[in-house]
Amino acid sequence: MKFFKSTTAPFCIVLMFVALVGSVVASAGSVNTDDPAALPPLTQEELDEMDVGVLFKARGAEEVYAYCAACHSERIVSQQGLTRDDWIELFEWMVDEQGMEEIEEPDLTLVLNYLEKNYGPDRPNFPGKKK
Repeated sequence: MKFFKSTTAPFCIVLMFVALVGSVVASAGSVNTDDPAALPPLTQEELDEMDVGVLFKARGAEEVYAYCAACHSERIVSQQGLTRDDWIELFEWMVDEQGMEEIEEPDLTLVLNYLEKNYGPDRPNFPGKKK
């Protein structure tokens, strides 16, 4: 118990408390990057700075461009119009038959969310489609 009788003990306890509270506050304001849906919307500046070829500029476009354009044109992606399950099946085929590296989480969910929303069966962002 000599520790608690020292003059530095109260200071150490206060310091530990401040550090604990600070870490709780800091984590409360942080974004879970493992969950793409929890990411904040992109700013117009971020969208304007994207270099993703013909792909629709939105969250996930840069990842789709990086993974897909490594082997083929992004135009192939933009022309598909697949369901989420079809995109998954296509990725599995590319991994099994074409030597593509598997896309790990959280990127896989981010890529699938982007493709499902922007290049699903209704193809809202098909190049040249009149809106």
